[in-house]
Amino acid sequence: MHAKQFVRVASAVVVAALAGCTINGPVREWQDPNEIVKWDEADVVLPTTMPVEADLIEFDVRRRGQGSFFVDGAHIEIGKDGVTRLPLVTRSTRGAVSVTYEGFRCATGENRLYAIAVEGEWSAPKVNPWRPVGNSSFEPKSVLMQDFLCNGTTPLQARDVIQKLRFPPTDWR
Repeated sequence: MHAKQFVRVASAVVVAALAGCTINGPVREWQDPNEIVKWDEADVVLPTTMPVEADLIEFDVRRRGQGSFFVDGAHIEIGKDGVTRLPLVTRSTRGAVSVTYEGFRCATGENRLYAIAVEGEWSAPKVNPWRPVGNSSFEPKSVLMQDFLCNGTTPLQARDVIQKLRFPPTDWR
């Protein structure tokens, strides 16, 4: 085979392989594989108040030595876009507190930072892309997403999230 023929054949193979790929994630059984599903993120409205102690629900992360992690149960919202948005509070073992407002997209396993609390007011970051959430029992966002917010690729209702946070299933392994 000559070099030009090889390049044409190799190009055709690559194009054929890429034709089956989609930009928006895996194709579900019920989807037309050639259909590109466009997802539009809803407008984000930040909470008007900061989390209060009475509304915080702690969730267990196996790296206890690095602090405690909480969800503001009063401000959990599941948008029409399928994104669960909520304030997260992290307390270090030395008492430092970090408060963020974040979104979790179960359909893609991603997380996005919308705002950080600075001196009692929300401040939006300049860059806030969607980022993959790993699968680790030592990472708070991973634990939150997989154990409390999502049922596979489907977001749970706020009342179900609160119920699971307050009464987490025990792991009897």
